[in-house]
Amino acid sequence: MELADLVAELTDLFGPSGAEAPVQDRVEQLWADLGLHPRRTPTGNVIAETGDGGERLLVAAHADEISFRVRSVTPGGFLWLTAGRAMGESVPPQPVPLGHPAAVVTRTAVLPGTFVTPTGHVLSRPGTEGRGQNWGEFLVDIGVRSAGEAAAAGVHAGCPVVPAVRTRRVGPLLVGKAMDDRAGLAVITWMLRLLRGQTLRVRVRVASTVLEEVALGGAREVAEGCDRAIAVEVGLAGDVPMVGLDQMPVRLGAGPALLHADALMHYDRALTYSLADAAQRAGLPVQHAAYPTFATDGAEWVKERVPTAVVTFPTRYTHSVFETVDVDDLTRTAELLAAFVRG
Repeated sequence: MELADLVAELTDLFGPSGAEAPVQDRVEQLWADLGLHPRRTPTGNVIAETGDGGERLLVAAHADEISFRVRSVTPGGFLWLTAGRAMGESVPPQPVPLGHPAAVVTRTAVLPGTFVTPTGHVLSRPGTEGRGQNWGEFLVDIGVRSAGEAAAAGVHAGCPVVPAVRTRRVGPLLVGKAMDDRAGLAVITWMLRLLRGQTLRVRVRVASTVLEEVALGGAREVAEGCDRAIAVEVGLAGDVPMVGLDQMPVRLGAGPALLHADALMHYDRALTYSLADAAQRAGLPVQHAAYPTFATDGAEWVKERVPTAVVTFPTRYTHSVFETVDVDDLTRTAELLAAFVRG
C-alpha cells in the first residue's frame, strides 16, 4: 500500500467526535500488522509502543473529524443541524457542503442523506442570493416521509452527521474530508513502517486520540508516563488567493512545518529545534509557523508537564470537504519523525 492509498482509506471512514470506533478499529489493525500490540484505553484512544529505550516519546494524531449533530427532526423527516463541537457557533464552523452526500451515524447504522437547501424555481431571485450557509438555511434529506420514519430508522437529536465524500487524487495532491487528522495517523503509520526492524534508543508510544475536535477531550490520557511528546497535525497553508504567504507563510510542497505557537500554547523550543536539526541532518526541507486560530492535543500535554512539539503537514482549506494536502509533504513528515526517533 502506498502512503496516498492509506490516507484515502482512513479519510473515507466515518469517525465524528465521540463515534471514532471505525477509525480506531482500522488503526489497531494497521499497527498490529506492523508487529505492535495496540490497546484501547477507557476513553477510546488507541495506544501502542515500540523500541527499548528508557525515555518514552509520544507521537500522536487524532482520529475524530469535524462534524454536525442533528438538532431536531421536522414533521416531514428532514434534519436540522447544529455544531458537533463543545462550543456553539452562531454560524456553521465549516463551509456547508450543499449538494454533497451526508452520512447520519445512528446507534446501529450509517444512513445516507444529502445536504440540501431550497433552490431554483421555488425561490425568487432575491431569495437565492447567498443562501445555504446559515443554520436556518440548510437541512439533511434522508429520503423519508415523516419524523416517525426517521425515528424508526434510528435518527434522533444528537446523532452525528458528516459529509460522505471520498478522497481523490489531483496531480500530486490529495483532496477530501478528514485530512484533519487522518492524514496524521497515516503519517505515523508510515513512520512505523520506516522504523520497522531497527534498534531504537527510545521507547516510542504512538497514539490515535479521540475527541480532539471537542475541546481536546481525549488527549491527557495518552501522555501519562511520557518524557516528551510530538503532535502530528494539519498545518495552515497560505499559498492560495485571498490568504497569501504574507499572512500565512506555509505552502504545499515545501515540507513539514514546525509549529512554535498557536491559540492555546507556546510549544517547547528545545524539542522543536531538535526536530529542525533532525530535518537538516536528513536533508529534509522544513518550514516554521505560528497559527493564531488553531489548537492541538499538545496543549493538554504541556499542562501535564510533558515537553511538547507539533509537526504539521501543510493543508489548504481546513475544516472543509476539500481539505488538500501534498503527498510529498506527508512522506517528508514521516521521514522527519523517523529521523528524529533514530537520532
